[in-house]
Amino acid sequence: MLNMDVSRHQQTKFVLLLLIFITSLNDSIGTAVSVGKYSVEKNRRVIQTITPVESELAKSIIVCVRRFHGRDDACLADYNPETQTCNIFTSGCCPGNGNDETQTGFSLFRRDLEGLISQPAQDCSFYKNAGQPTGVYTIYPEHVPNGISVYCDMDEDDGGWTVIQRRFNGSVDFYRNWEEYKSGFGNVAGEHWLGNENIYQLTRGNSYVLRIDLQAFDGTKGYVKYFTFTIAERTDDYRLSIGEYCKNNVGEDGDYGMLFNNNAKFKTQDHDDTARPNSLPCSQKLHSGWWFQQYCSTVNLNGKWTADDSIDSMNWQYWNPYYTRGLKKSSMKIRRK
Repeated sequence: MLNMDVSRHQQTKFVLLLLIFITSLNDSIGTAVSVGKYSVEKNRRVIQTITPVESELAKSIIVCVRRFHGRDDACLADYNPETQTCNIFTSGCCPGNGNDETQTGFSLFRRDLEGLISQPAQDCSFYKNAGQPTGVYTIYPEHVPNGISVYCDMDEDDGGWTVIQRRFNGSVDFYRNWEEYKSGFGNVAGEHWLGNENIYQLTRGNSYVLRIDLQAFDGTKGYVKYFTFTIAERTDDYRLSIGEYCKNNVGEDGDYGMLFNNNAKFKTQDHDDTARPNSLPCSQKLHSGWWFQQYCSTVNLNGKWTADDSIDSMNWQYWNPYYTRGLKKSSMKIRRK
């Protein structure tokens, strides 16, 4: 069971209301109350090869902003005042990826990945916005009234990250059974797995970014960030939904990395149907609990903590030149969009 007895345990509960000022584009746009942070650009629009999930008439830019704000899954919107068309998008989310272009008269709205929120401590973004440092805090996801003790990373990439996996010294054995991975194990102040049920409750009905930080035994560091991360409930074996990597330097090219695991169910040594003729199930072969496909995985962050070049090590196989060489550190963390 996950150890929640930690010295920096925080139990502060209050509501932080955020007033997000949308930059004045013209006399018709002013301020708005929001649960997210947005940026606005004049004379920009989303490229036409990206299809909007919603394209409707809107008599003003304010109506378009309200529609955009009303969709938690949306990351971009643009408005054409000449045709009064409001386009809302759920893809093309990563800034700097060439997904927008110059177009006179248009306005482009982008949801900031920093994920400012206005709810009582549902994740680490709350404590970040309250000015708290990195440490262990209690969060209260909507369906977990008693709260969850988590490690909040306030330093990496603007902070506000809720850590769901952390390894750095091999002190915790990650070769666990289904119930242990369900409930979580380790100490949130040290090495731990937050627990599949806790991760499900956190991501349930919300939109999160996933960041993974890695370090090899020689000190080389790498990271990757995905714009979409959620897992299904227990009856669906905590199936993984992950997509659109934003930034990386660990060899994620669309064929390998965590995208290979998309739509995979979680497997453990006692809960695994991936066995093939003359081969062990993936969880036993790779000494891990993970989202394994029928042909296992090119990422195994819950494998053995070892510097050896072995297939069952904690590794990211296509982070050249390491292949299956074991990693020293791994941290998986999520932040609300």
